[in-house]
Amino acid sequence: MCPSRIRRSVRDASAFDATQFLGLARAAKRDPYRLSLFARHLEPDEDPLIFLPVHSGTLIVTDQRVVEFRAHLDVHGAWNVRSFEGYGIHQAWPRGAIREIEHRFQASEVTAVGSHQGEEKLLLAAEAGPVEVRVSKGYEPTLTADEFVVLRAAVLGNQAK
Repeated sequence: MCPSRIRRSVRDASAFDATQFLGLARAAKRDPYRLSLFARHLEPDEDPLIFLPVHSGTLIVTDQRVVEFRAHLDVHGAWNVRSFEGYGIHQAWPRGAIREIEHRFQASEVTAVGSHQGEEKLLLAAEAGPVEVRVSKGYEPTLTADEFVVLRAAVLGNQAK
């Protein structure tokens, strides 16, 4: 295999140069090492469009699929010492398999100071059945209405209405 082919097949942080960072990631520092850990799971011809931190993971929308990543922790010894090993794919769907996506923030409980804490979710209608992705828990949504429009257009592609 020629060296240039090997270089093209291994993705790095530069794969995210044109990606839109939404939610809590919009103001986050773009750490090349961290992004390269996600990039290694992308196909050589796959372009990430959206990067969205979600509860317990990260949602990345590419031109081909919607992928939910979770941190991969390796447990060592009797003391359950965990070490970070990178990110693994928790769930993935071809973009064409997603028929609809909704954004919901539901107030759930009243805190001691009288404010409502809620849960923010994305509800995906996929061919295999409904999927729920928790975005965050807090006092207000982290994904703005404008950002959801961008996310929805990226997920549904030509299907978006």
